[in-house]
Amino acid sequence: MILAFIIFLFILSFLIFIHEFGHFILAKKLGVRVEEFGIGYPPAIWKKKIGETFYSINLIPVGGFVKLYGEEDRRLIKEKSSFISKRPLERAVIISGGVAMNFLVAVLIFYFLLATSGFFAHVPLLFGYKFPFGEQRNLPMIIGIAKDSPAQEVGLRSNDLIIKGNGIEFEDSQSFINFIDNNRGKEVILLVKNISDNQLREVKVVPRLNPPPNEGALGVAIADIIQISYQKPWEKLTAGFIHSLNLSHYSLIGLAHYIKLSFFKKEIEPLASSVVGPVGILALTKITLQEGIYQLVLLVGLISLALCIVNILPIPPLDGGRLLFVFSEMVIGRRIKPSIEQRAQQIGIVFFILLFILITSKDIFQFKDILFKGLIR
Repeated sequence: MILAFIIFLFILSFLIFIHEFGHFILAKKLGVRVEEFGIGYPPAIWKKKIGETFYSINLIPVGGFVKLYGEEDRRLIKEKSSFISKRPLERAVIISGGVAMNFLVAVLIFYFLLATSGFFAHVPLLFGYKFPFGEQRNLPMIIGIAKDSPAQEVGLRSNDLIIKGNGIEFEDSQSFINFIDNNRGKEVILLVKNISDNQLREVKVVPRLNPPPNEGALGVAIADIIQISYQKPWEKLTAGFIHSLNLSHYSLIGLAHYIKLSFFKKEIEPLASSVVGPVGILALTKITLQEGIYQLVLLVGLISLALCIVNILPIPPLDGGRLLFVFSEMVIGRRIKPSIEQRAQQIGIVFFILLFILITSKDIFQFKDILFKGLIR
C-alpha cells in the first residue's frame, strides 16, 4: 500500500507539474512575466529567483502552480508584461497550455504502447458506442477464473479475449455465454488471445453440466471489450494522436450518457459511479502495480488524458471555464464584468468541493477492500 501511495503521488505530481509547465512556457513565449513557478504547494521549502521568476519547491508534494503577473488585477492592463494586457487570443493560448501538455503526454504514451502491441488497443465497452478512428471489434474477455474450474484446468487466463468458439465469432459476452450453455458436457475449441502478448492460441475445454452455485459452466467471469486496431499506414503514423482523440470522444459521450441516465433515473448514482477521484486513482494504482509496467504506463496516459478532458470543460474555475470568459469577450467585443467572473469562480469552487466530497466518499466505499484489506483475487 505504501509503494502504491508513493507511485500515486509521483504520477499525480508529475502530470500536474506538466500541466502547469504548459502554462509557464507559453506565458514566457508570449511575453507574460511569470512571478513564480512552484513544484508542490506552499509553504515553500526552497525558493530562488532566477531572472524575473521565483522557482520554488514546496512542502505539499502534489502538483505545482504558476503565478502570472497581472493575472487577476485589471489595473495592470497597460503593463506589457501582464497577463491581463494581452489580446484575448494570446490569453486563450496561455490558458490552453496546460491541457495541451497533458494531451501531448497522452499522445506520446499511447503511441509507444500501441507501437509495442501491434497497434491494437483494448477498452471496456460501457455502453453502445462506435469509435470514429480505427477498426473496431467488440469481444468478450475473461476477467476472472474460478478455482478448480474447467477454465483453470486448461490454462485459460484473465485478460484472454475470446475470438472464436468452434469457428464461431462472438459479438459480445452474452453470445459467448449462450454458446457455452448450449455445449455443456461437450468439448469445444476456443481461439483466444491474451491482451498482454497478443498471441493467438487454441484451447480445448469441456463446460460442466452441473457447475457449483454462483459459477457458470466454464467457471469464468466475462466482460465486453472493444478491440481497436490501427493498421493502415496513416493510422500507424498518427496512432497516438487518433487514439487520444478516440478516448476523448468516448469519455465525453460517456459523460453525456451518464448525465442523461442520472437525469432519467432522478438519482446521482449512475454519474457518480462512472468517475473516480484521487482515492479511486490510488486504488487503481495499487491494482495496476500487480499487472506490470505496461499497465502502469497505460494508467499514466489515461490519467493525463483525463486531466486534459476535465480541465477543458467550460466550467469555472477550470481552464475551460476561464476560456469561456475569454471567448465571450472575443464575441461581444468587451470583457465580462469582474464581479460576474468572480461570482462564477466562487460558485464553481463550491460545486467542485461538494463533487470532490461526493466522489471521495463513493470511492472509499467502492474500493475499501482494495485499499484497506488488500487486493482480493
